[in-house]
Amino acid sequence: MSEQKKELWRELCEEAAFEQDPQKLHELVREIIRLLEAKEQRSQKPSSSTDSTTQTAGQFESTQR
Repeated sequence: MSEQKKELWRELCEEAAFEQDPQKLHELVREIIRLLEAKEQRSQKPSSSTDSTTQTAGQFESTQR
């Protein structure tokens, strides 16, 4: 199952690279971030490091506006 998610985020990245509609691009980026955060959470041991992941995603979104 993680292989399918891996492929999905890569496919979304490829789609985002050519997307012309700003709203659609924003939606694609948000979904990519969500998938990558979920992947990172699965690969990490339970800890408080997920706070830094959320900050990174928030910083990315704020720079895109």
